[in-house]
Amino acid sequence: MIIPDKIKSDDLVVQLKNRSKYAFSVLYDNYASALLGIATKIVRNQQVGEDVLQEVFIKIWQNIDTYDNSKGTLFTWMLNITRNESNDYLRSKQYTINYK
Repeated sequence: MIIPDKIKSDDLVVQLKNRSKYAFSVLYDNYASALLGIATKIVRNQQVGEDVLQEVFIKIWQNIDTYDNSKGTLFTWMLNITRNESNDYLRSKQYTINYK
């Protein structure tokens, strides 16, 4: 994961909290593939993993103000969101209907 020299990790969070679309684009470019891999591994389906990833980034955008760097890294915070969204999907009716 490479964050461009123009935006350091702490600055990225500040810009995300200020609702910078550019910062969100940088965040997506740097973390989407790793988070997709985690989601896909949990839900065991690439297409569903992509759907989960979309929900993850919506949650990140909506909840970035709750991120606290004293409690962990940005990646760890996003990883937890990804795991929670993936597990929520597995418990959902949609999963039960389509995959069981």
